[in-house]
Amino acid sequence: MKTWISYLAATAFGLAATFVFGESSFFQQATYTITAVLVQLGGFILIPFVFFSFAAGVASLRKDKKGCKFVRTTVFWSVFSTVLLALTAAVVFRFLPIAFPASSSAGSDASGLSMVGLQSFSTFLGHLTIVNPFYTLVKAESFLLPIIIIALLFGWFLKPNIEIIRPAYVVMNSFSETFFRLAKAWAQWGAIFLFFISSYWITTIAQEGTIFVILDYLMILGIVVAGALFVVLPLLLGIFSLFRVNPYRILYRMLGPALAGLFTGSIFYTTPSTMSLTRQGLSVQKRVSGTAVPLYTIIGRGGSALISTLSTLTLIYAATGSVPEDMVLLTIALVSALFSVVSPLYLGFEVFFITTLTLNYLKIDLYGAQMSMIALMPILNGLGVLIDTYVASFGAAYTCSRMGVLVKTPYRDIV
Repeated sequence: MKTWISYLAATAFGLAATFVFGESSFFQQATYTITAVLVQLGGFILIPFVFFSFAAGVASLRKDKKGCKFVRTTVFWSVFSTVLLALTAAVVFRFLPIAFPASSSAGSDASGLSMVGLQSFSTFLGHLTIVNPFYTLVKAESFLLPIIIIALLFGWFLKPNIEIIRPAYVVMNSFSETFFRLAKAWAQWGAIFLFFISSYWITTIAQEGTIFVILDYLMILGIVVAGALFVVLPLLLGIFSLFRVNPYRILYRMLGPALAGLFTGSIFYTTPSTMSLTRQGLSVQKRVSGTAVPLYTIIGRGGSALISTLSTLTLIYAATGSVPEDMVLLTIALVSALFSVVSPLYLGFEVFFITTLTLNYLKIDLYGAQMSMIALMPILNGLGVLIDTYVASFGAAYTCSRMGVLVKTPYRDIV
């Protein structure tokens, strides 16, 4: 069975199980426990996977002198897609303004959030200080940047340009292939995992109850997400790849990790599947999947920026009762896109912290109204990660297309 079909079926079974067993405390506890274990297991697989695949990929790109084009296309796609997706949210809100469904917490003291921006950047810079690379590998629980830096250093000097280095390069590439096989199995079993994860997500949303009284807000969320997935990203890929890649094929072939991202809200859980399925289903070379997709977990967070922009604007509208001026809309979108780079520090709460950082930076005091987002984080962050997964998938296909290495048969990779 195709992966995307099996993931859809798992979601349907999860919905059905919730209707039947949703009131059972045993069912709720079981789905919660299994979901927590699986999300942690995703990070357990991802850390060594990224280390070996990124190092081997960098060495291979240097060997064939394709590193510069890889960097240009990856950074260009990340920046352009993130900014454009954030602007998409601002444009939709401009013509369809809806207030955020703020709760009674809107009057709480906001002083506790004033240091979030400073702490975020100090924490970010702290991650760049790598004293012991092996200790960093062990301690990297929720942020891939130190792993990517270490793997980049290894890969840079692993270039097989002399005979003595070739065995080390082959070994690193073999470990990379091993983890790609593991990730393939992870993606195949993911449909079973998604049954429990989706059941827990649906049960949590139903018990919280807010979703049943915010239909207007769900409507604008649906419009923004649909516009991003079916218009903005396909159009970008079509233009940038000179229409050599079918973007709508990517939409359904990468539906599995996208659904996993929606229900877990964790980019760590979805990335192993994304790396495997871009190679297997999108004909992306292994060295591009192993390097571009991990990079997008940090610099390609257009989905989180989009949802954060919309959340920030709807919160301001709820607090003031008026639509901000166009220049304010533009500023909020651009600042949200900027702070999306820091958001991976807050795994599972990226949307909330982008919004908080944006409000703090622009000195917009909503007196804690942003705390109302906490109740909707399973939806908001899930949608952000869903779009982020597609940003990475589209970006990997775009990079391969521009490099001229978009293979047509699976596993015909460069060693």
